Amino acid sequence: IDTASRRVFINQVELDPPLSPPQYRLLELLYLNAGTICTREQVIDTVWPDAYGEGVSEQAIDALIRRLRDRLSDLDSKMDYVVTVRGHGFRLGG
Repeated sequence: IDTASRRVFINQVELDPPLSPPQYRLLELLYLNAGTICTREQVIDTVWPDAYGEGVSEQAIDALIRRLRDRLSDLDSKMDYVVTVRGHGFRLGG
């Protein structure tokens, strides 16, 4: 991930079209916390910072995770880049 330009590369190939802003914020969260688990609360705080008190459904989080996985698999279907750690959250795979 090139955080300065908000560009994403897999195997030196740029993801095109770029990720949506929520997808990018989620991937950047996982990238910056590589090796650790990011909770659903961290995902909400990062992806939907203005949603405090309004609540974000589990389905919205799961749909975002699914869309990000789909986009990343466009360039590399053999790798699971977003790993679900049941009962805890998500981490960057690879």
